[in-house]
Amino acid sequence: MKTTSLLSAATYAYLATVASAVGPAVPENAERLPGKPDLMPNWPWRNPFADANNTRITISSEPEASAPTRFVPTCSSQRTFRATEYLLDDLQELPPLGLISWVEALRKTFTNRPYPGSWDGVDPHGYDRNMLMMEYMDVPLTVRRWIEEEEWSAAGKTKGKGLFAVLAKADVEKGEKVVATATSLREKKPETEEEEKEWREGDVNRVVIFAPGAVYENAPLWVAEGSECEETLSDMTKYTAKPTDGAVVAYPIDKTSANRAEGKREMEFTIKAQVLKVDDSVSEEDEQQQEKGEKAGQFKTQVEKVEEFKTQVEEVVDKVKTAVKDEL
Repeated sequence: MKTTSLLSAATYAYLATVASAVGPAVPENAERLPGKPDLMPNWPWRNPFADANNTRITISSEPEASAPTRFVPTCSSQRTFRATEYLLDDLQELPPLGLISWVEALRKTFTNRPYPGSWDGVDPHGYDRNMLMMEYMDVPLTVRRWIEEEEWSAAGKTKGKGLFAVLAKADVEKGEKVVATATSLREKKPETEEEEKEWREGDVNRVVIFAPGAVYENAPLWVAEGSECEETLSDMTKYTAKPTDGAVVAYPIDKTSANRAEGKREMEFTIKAQVLKVDDSVSEEDEQQQEKGEKAGQFKTQVEKVEEFKTQVEEVVDKVKTAVKDEL
């Protein structure tokens, strides 16, 4: 159900381009602006797992490199997460189809912030820019702590990067409106074990709203927990957009879209991360030669077997001839 109140243009500033702090016109006042998707400028992330059948990652360490550097994973981790997906239009809709209950808090968090992008560095523009919402408890603890650290460490300055808005849940039936993020209501992070416990107990009553592009900033943390390389994947100093020896690479390798035609907002996304090392085994050229050699060897073996079989047949024939002569 769409509310009758209108939202100011400032509400959409988060979803505007860096060059413009004013978002598209309010849907009820003007025609819906169609999106004109294009790539985000200076988007650093690319999918290192584009070829699902290739266990190696190949990349040139330098543009002028004569031969590419090849990497193999020493550890991999992958997880799928559930979220609800919204477009800019949905800022005026009541939950569960919209985000009107959190509009004021979103405005305070995202105003004058550049849009982090959608999946794969695409900016849909206009009303087609999307946001995701998740139950805060469904977000891995390492990611929750990263989000909170970003906000609390910048308290009194810029209030963090503004990539994720941690918000209290709203009672829609009572008409509750959330006007500030949960992290902004606390000046600093919990310092004692008791404060940490008290804060974490509140996670069940929180949600987090973010653009898909925000995930790329801390992607390894989403799959670190419980993995065989949890410590390495949790070390954000090792996370890089460009594979190097000992580095961590991560990427959302799959996602679904909400079935808006049926009034649904549910979707899923899958993140994969790997710890890399230089592949110092055979080079690609040597590997090809090795494969040719193996095939040649296999062919040679088959030929040898045929020759061996022919020899056995000839021996049998000779024995038969000798037996026949003796009988005669």
